[in-house]
Amino acid sequence: MKKDIIFKILTIFSDIDGKNAESQSLTQLHCPPLCGICCSTSRKVEASVIEMLPLAEELFRRGEAADWLERLSQVGDTAPCVFYQPDPLISGNGRCGFYSWRPSVCRLFGFASVKDKNGKPILAACIYQKKAFPALVESAGKAVAEGLVSLNFTDFSLQFSGIDPYLGTRLLPINRAARIALEKYGLEMQMADSQHFSKGDR
Repeated sequence: MKKDIIFKILTIFSDIDGKNAESQSLTQLHCPPLCGICCSTSRKVEASVIEMLPLAEELFRRGEAADWLERLSQVGDTAPCVFYQPDPLISGNGRCGFYSWRPSVCRLFGFASVKDKNGKPILAACIYQKKAFPALVESAGKAVAEGLVSLNFTDFSLQFSGIDPYLGTRLLPINRAARIALEKYGLEMQMADSQHFSKGDR
């Protein structure tokens, strides 16, 4: 795997985090403390394969890739995210096991906007934010509508597709995207090793 591709992906992640921090500073909107309900129950979380490549690289670096590939195969594509670690004591609480390498949907959900049928941005707050912080969600929604906050899912998806028009555009269930990213990263490592040995034999 070319290092510049991983670097480009991580740069986009950094840009998302920076703009997200600015947005949260302006609106004060945040997730309920330790809430992991979306991660632990949703079977519809999707990501592109290219966004999962930094995580694949990290799992290979740790020597954990084979174990996670086996686990991903066992749980299936439509199970809740396999990387989420639920709190053993408090139901609904937990954390991401690989927070620094999470894809854009995990970074943006609850804070970014989507476009309505008229092309106007609307805040895509989650239902738990709406229940916990109705006033904050309302004010954040107004900030988005007035253009004070510009954090849109589409803007970043276009950046990922610019890196790879296929792997960066097609959204898959997050477990499947992770499995394919691990397989792709592993295959490219094998090919690189094979080429290295072939050159050494000459």
